[in-house]
Amino acid sequence: MNTENRYPVTASLFMLKEMKRRQEQVNRGFQLLKRKAEALRIKGRQTASELATTQAILGHTLKEAYISLAAIKFTNGESNALVLENVGQAQIRVQRVPENVAGVATVALQPIEDTGASDVFRYAGLSGGGHRTAEAKKAFREVTRIIIKFASLRNTCIILNEGLKTTLRKVNGIQKVIMPKLRNTEAYILLEMDEREREEFHRLKMVKAKKIKSLAIAKLQYTNSCERGDQLTDQRPTLPPIRANSTECLTSIICPYNTPLSSTTDSAGDYKPVCYPHNWDDDDLLF
Repeated sequence: MNTENRYPVTASLFMLKEMKRRQEQVNRGFQLLKRKAEALRIKGRQTASELATTQAILGHTLKEAYISLAAIKFTNGESNALVLENVGQAQIRVQRVPENVAGVATVALQPIEDTGASDVFRYAGLSGGGHRTAEAKKAFREVTRIIIKFASLRNTCIILNEGLKTTLRKVNGIQKVIMPKLRNTEAYILLEMDEREREEFHRLKMVKAKKIKSLAIAKLQYTNSCERGDQLTDQRPTLPPIRANSTECLTSIICPYNTPLSSTTDSAGDYKPVCYPHNWDDDDLLF
């Protein structure tokens, strides 16, 4: 197996358990990252849809606000220099509100109207065109709120997009690199352990065969030695059985090879051999 597609580990039961534990953790992290990517994707789509709606509203509101500004210029003349000279405190402020979307930190911008700030143009247009001036102020205030909301949504979309890219990069890295390496490492460990088990089984089999062969050789040698001993025993002359109370008993003992015994006579007449009891075994014989 190619070592580039697996981790350099030793094939052991401990490492096999470690690889399985790592696979469980990686699978858990992989599922969590997939859920996070899905949540970021859903939230990003919602934010993008809201951003498109806000952009359309912003365009229409800006159009109305600039029409009101054109009406003021037509009625009161050019007043940009006057506005710039008398700008004081801002009546609309922006507050940063931190948010967390599936582990991604975002910042929402909320408009806050400061009622305590002095309005230097609250009496503008009293001499003429005051109604149009109030409408223009109201339109631009609304435009400011929509712009703040648009900026907040756009910032959220950018942050969510970056977070989604990072999450998908992690998901692809786990799926394409880490998980195959862990699976290849586990397969390598199992292969090596099976190979060792086969080698151990073959070794035990050879040892057992060698022991059986040694026992068989020893048994064969013992059998051959016993057969040689029986052959030496069989080479001794076999004696015919001795019958009790027989007149040929002593003759058969003395002449085991059936040779006739020369008969001798004495003064009393023919010699008659006496048969003695034969309560001995063949091993007790001395000849």
